[in-house]
Amino acid sequence: MSQPLRVPCTYQGGKQRVAVQIVNILLEAAPGPESRFYDLCCGSGAISIELVNRGVDPSRIAMLDLSSWGRFWSAIGSGTFNMDAFDQLLSELPSDKREIKAYMSALSALPVRDQEAELYPLLQACSFGGKQIWRTGERWTNAFFRDYWEPTATSVRRSPANPMQPSATELRRRVHALVNGMKGVTCLNADITTALDNPFPSDAVVYVDPPYQGTTGYGFGFDIAAFASRFREVNCAPLFVSEGIPLSEDALLLTFGGANGGISGMRKGKHQEWLSRF
Repeated sequence: MSQPLRVPCTYQGGKQRVAVQIVNILLEAAPGPESRFYDLCCGSGAISIELVNRGVDPSRIAMLDLSSWGRFWSAIGSGTFNMDAFDQLLSELPSDKREIKAYMSALSALPVRDQEAELYPLLQACSFGGKQIWRTGERWTNAFFRDYWEPTATSVRRSPANPMQPSATELRRRVHALVNGMKGVTCLNADITTALDNPFPSDAVVYVDPPYQGTTGYGFGFDIAAFASRFREVNCAPLFVSEGIPLSEDALLLTFGGANGGISGMRKGKHQEWLSRF
């Protein structure tokens, strides 16, 4: 059996740890066997990937993201992602992990050319804390990268922390699998408000993962309450929104598994994630 598809890389706010729970609910809400799923503010694509892993044909999935993730998924879905260019970028990485941070800093300082879709997952895989890197004109913004870290005698964590998460080899494996497994999805690299220009199909299920309210570190944001209100005025399809707080009376607290994390292994607690239905 082939391995399930996975998100390309670590991404702050990514939903891979709760994707199974969210997709369970989205599938239950689907009006019929051929319903279309809309993954708005899709980011690294955890929800769309889980839908495909669960047997939903990519042609029944529409994604949207204003950031470079939108460019990435548009290229993946349309079959225009350039694996040769991606392999070339990977081949130019320093072999010494201690040199990767400086290399990525220099690479991110260059003007953004015509390889945004191929370069972005590489930059994001090296991003400090998995925080979003975004494009502003011809420049990358918020481009801060991880150092290679080794444990000291007093460290709780006993294994090194690599500057890339995942490694270059694993990143290539994941992206290559997505090139094949996610071809056929539709993705718009556009502002979410454009999704309100026309009503959604009656058999649609719509999911939105906006940047967390009251946080920084994201290049784009919008008023999710206003969006939900406008959505309900003209649509009958169910709308689900992920947030750190409940946004409607019909909201479910999702369950996170795994360790608390942090480079020291001592981060206290986990943030809450609620799925609200409108």
